[in-house]
Formats: sequence, structure tokens, C-alpha cells
Amino acid sequence: MTAVLLALALLAGAILALSGVGGGSAGGHGGPAAGAARSSAKYGGLPSWLPKATTPINRVLQASSAHPALAIQGNTVSVAVGAEHVLATAVGPSVPEDGRFPVPPTSPCTFVVTFAHASGAIPIGANAFTLIDERGHVRHPRVTAMGGGPPPSEILPGHPVSLTMYDVLPTGDGGLAWAPGGGRPIVSWDFVVEID
Repeated sequence: MTAVLLALALLAGAILALSGVGGGSAGGHGGPAAGAARSSAKYGGLPSWLPKATTPINRVLQASSAHPALAIQGNTVSVAVGAEHVLATAVGPSVPEDGRFPVPPTSPCTFVVTFAHASGAIPIGANAFTLIDERGHVRHPRVTAMGGGPPPSEILPGHPVSLTMYDVLPTGDGGLAWAPGGGRPIVSWDFVVEID
């Protein structure tokens, strides 16, 4: 009986040594802790054979009537309006039905567009903003000043302006566009209406 137990103990020790479990090392590679450290050091990294990015990140996009810009929600864009320029940032949409099930086909959406660092007086108007929904429909949101009430008629140097925009949109992708002089938008921000 003792010989059988001794043989089983030796067999178990040999299996542990070969698998790297236990305090010793198998083949000089370290135990499981060393293996875990090696694999976690590379986990989530990009493969070395992928080309390196050359476009700078977190840069401010430039937009003008000659070169319109497409940004994503939260991006700040330096918008040239005639001889003047202003920094514009769109955030949203925020939706009140987050987490509802089943997902409703439409949802009330709120956007905030902030203008800052204007170089001169730049006219703004509610009719200069449009939304394009997932289905390709062009919509005209209700635009107010940030605290409510009518929006100002212009952006002035040293006076940031935030506008709130409201509409009911279908779930999915969309775009918020600003055409300060009317006609073709100078800047657009992509967004997603997510309820889940």
C-alpha cells in the first residue's frame, strides 16, 4: 500500500513539474505566475505588424464653406464664417428612455451646441440647424437658449453661447448640421440615438 501511495505521489509530482504548476519551473520558463505575467503584458495591445497611426488625435478640425467638416459628437470644430471664426462643439443626444424594453421606435432627443472664442460677431439662427435621421429625413429641431427662451441672434467675442436643440428621432444613426449662411452646411456632427 505504501509503495502504491509513493508511486502516485511521484507521478503527481512529475505531472505538476511538466505542467509548470507548483513552485518549480518546467524548462526554465517559470511557473504559472510568470506565464500569466507574460501573457497579460501583451493582452489588448495592437499587433506590431499593423501600420502606425500618423493622424494626430484630439486635434481641432477646421471647417469652412470651401472645406466642410464632418465630426462626431463631442468634437470641437473651428468654423470659418466669412472673415470670422468660432469654435463649435455639439454634444448629444441625451434621451429620457435609456434602458427601456422593448426599444421604442422613436425617442425625444436633446442636443447642446456650444460656440466659444468667436473672433467677431457671427449671426446664428434656429433655421441654420438641421437633423438628418437614420431614415434620411431632414428635420428642423426646436432651438432655444441653454436656459430656455429664444436663442441669441449672434455670437459675440468673449461671450460663449450654448443652444439646446430638441426633436423626436428614430433609434439609430443621424447627423446634426450647421449652415450659418444658409444653404450647404459648413460642419456636421455624426451621432447615434441609443435607447438600450
